[in-house]
Amino acid sequence: MKRSSILIAALSAIFTLSTVVHGQVIQTQGTLQGKVLDPDGKPLQGASVRAQQLANNYIGEGKTNKNGEYSIVGLYTGQYKVMLIVNSRIMMTRGDTSANAVIVSGDRDETVNFDMRKIPAADLANAPVAPAADPNKGKSKAEIEAEKKKKDEMRSSFNAGVAALKDKNFDEAIKQLQIAAEKDPSQPAIFGNLGTAYLNIKKYNEAIDAFHKSLALAPSDAGVHASLGTALAQTGKIDEAQKEAQEVAKLDPTLSGVLYFNLGAMLSNGGKTKDAVTFFKKAIEVDPKNADAHYQLGIAYFGSPDTVAAAVPSLEKYLELQPNGPNAEAAKGLISAAKAAAPPGGKK
Repeated sequence: MKRSSILIAALSAIFTLSTVVHGQVIQTQGTLQGKVLDPDGKPLQGASVRAQQLANNYIGEGKTNKNGEYSIVGLYTGQYKVMLIVNSRIMMTRGDTSANAVIVSGDRDETVNFDMRKIPAADLANAPVAPAADPNKGKSKAEIEAEKKKKDEMRSSFNAGVAALKDKNFDEAIKQLQIAAEKDPSQPAIFGNLGTAYLNIKKYNEAIDAFHKSLALAPSDAGVHASLGTALAQTGKIDEAQKEAQEVAKLDPTLSGVLYFNLGAMLSNGGKTKDAVTFFKKAIEVDPKNADAHYQLGIAYFGSPDTVAAAVPSLEKYLELQPNGPNAEAAKGLISAAKAAAPPGGKK
């Protein structure tokens, strides 16, 4: 078979097999937990730990048990200030500003511990009095009932939207999440999930807008940055997508590998294989055992006759990692095609 015919056959297989994997971030209510030690280093029972959301002053509170442990459930994704309150006084605080805020998300339990041995004796004696946690103080009964109704409706719509998103009923998810956003536009998780729903039905501009709104409220959410990067790449804004990838790399290096892979796959499918090579290499730097990244890197090398030889080690690495993987037979065929078609000393 002539070299050109081999390349045509190989490239035909590539366009059939190349896929893009969207990292979907479904944000639910998160949990804050931890342990409190008293000035003697012993577990402190009966202390209050208060989590106050920076965006809208939403408050969640928990008490420590006999082991000094506490748990606050049902917190929406966002930035929080967390306070240790003992005898109605604020003894310690974590996350005073957005720069050092405690980030709560629905995909993991966040841990915040307090050790009162770290507090100077003078500060213990002069700790400030904690403000009342009652958000209804000074409000009329009608105002309280109206706010409660609005909050309950928001939670109902939010939960329905998340459920629809998990069931891949994206139109219903969008409908419910839009209702939730109207009830309370200060919750970043609402917009993060809304963006994910739009991303899945390929309404990329709407997804970008929703992700931006989520990040305005919770700028340190790596998952939303990753999803935003994917949406930006789909609209051809590769430079902006790469900036999001760099941000993800700072916030959550592991997750950045998913975004780099997505960007590489999208570029590869769009014929920009040289640029795709760069992103697949970055994905492999994050996770050298990412078999799919090795496979897609091998495919990207077929984009130019000068780099066909470089496909061989990448595809062989895929087979080493996944000898019986879904692309194993295709990889073997592509290796044979590359060896037959590539000139000696192919470039990377």
